[in-house]
Amino acid sequence: MSDTGSHLVLLLGAGGISPDTALRAAVGVTSEVSVVWYGSAPSGAAVDRLRAQWSESFDGEWLTTGDHLDIPGLLVDLDRRRPVHGVATFGEPLIVVQAEAQQRLGLPGNPPETVRTAQSKLAQRRRLRAAGVESVRFHEIADESDVPAAVAGVGFPAVLKPVHGAASFLVSKVHDEKELRDRLGEALAAYRTSPLFDPEPLFVLEQLLVGDEWYGRPGFGDYVSVESLVEDGRVRHVGITDKLPLHGFVETGGVVPTSLPADRQSEVFEHADRIIEALGIRWGATHLELKLTPDGPACIELNARLGGPMGHLLRASSGTDVEADVMRLALGRPAEGDYRSVRYALNRAVPPPARAVKLVRQTPREELLAAFPELVFCKTRFAPGAELHPDRPYNVLTFLVTGDDVRSCLAAAERVTAAYRAEFVALDDGAAVPFTASFH
Repeated sequence: MSDTGSHLVLLLGAGGISPDTALRAAVGVTSEVSVVWYGSAPSGAAVDRLRAQWSESFDGEWLTTGDHLDIPGLLVDLDRRRPVHGVATFGEPLIVVQAEAQQRLGLPGNPPETVRTAQSKLAQRRRLRAAGVESVRFHEIADESDVPAAVAGVGFPAVLKPVHGAASFLVSKVHDEKELRDRLGEALAAYRTSPLFDPEPLFVLEQLLVGDEWYGRPGFGDYVSVESLVEDGRVRHVGITDKLPLHGFVETGGVVPTSLPADRQSEVFEHADRIIEALGIRWGATHLELKLTPDGPACIELNARLGGPMGHLLRASSGTDVEADVMRLALGRPAEGDYRSVRYALNRAVPPPARAVKLVRQTPREELLAAFPELVFCKTRFAPGAELHPDRPYNVLTFLVTGDDVRSCLAAAERVTAAYRAEFVALDDGAAVPFTASFH
């Protein structure tokens, strides 16, 4: 139900979900929506079209900034002109300034320090250990001088990862000290040239979490994500997303509803409750990844926002816009969505080759959409001629299919990946680089 008396501000332009998806969801929440557009992408023409879409549906103001740190001040000024009742965003780069604006305006939201903890793999580990929720071994690594203490405190095998990272890039499994030093050196070099990370490199070495078979049948990975909505500390779990097997440390997709047995689902939800409480999340959405180990679920990481493809998955499976519920929570209102699944939905992500390459040609998305009626969503991220680098975590193809069961979804996804063709050449020598979209 839309509320005509609540002024919602959307912080858009920093990823998470597409801006047009956010605006469509907001129609069912309130008629008074202002937008703060951050950055210069997409193109000016695309922003103009988006602004026209917004102006046709909402009363409010459209503000633009190239500096995310200006956003809290912009919203304080806006509040003087037109009182603000809620602030929502779906992009990871803006969730701290969202929290700062909410705090300054006295609006529902998480304290900024809570959000910063959720963004830091190191701070999360410290908080969960201090709360007695988990005992995973870990150690901070800023440079090679920290290696001996990290080895003594964590042992092998272990996982090296950036404290602030994205999409599993620069994440490495290491088996001994020499391999750790080699991977750390490579990661430090990549870190300093990547646009994705903080200027000062910081890593964490963690105990390798070993997964177990929880499903009783093949086709699934050994970890899940839990999608939850939090209203003033009250947690409502929207559901569990089963994951396809990892490709190295890179995610390949997920499927809803879960195929975990009921007792296993209870274990997952109970542990999710403990983690969300320990990290101090009070409002909004959380996306929690858990390893399914022989000793129970163990935290991989928590994000204080909606998970990347989860809006598409939940909408395809249940017909419900979770983005709208995130906006309702930002306004201090309860979530209204019914997330009971009426069909299965599976998303699939195809990464590029693991080296610096140029895309020469690929199957157009329009051709895939025409050939496969099961496709609900399909996106090719790059046009031919684009240069792709392994330290920038983008997939070349993402898509979503629906079906009556997991088997039909998996079969449809395999048909789509088999039909997608892409050719790459190496940036260093121009040689053709082998590529296949299928992991089988």
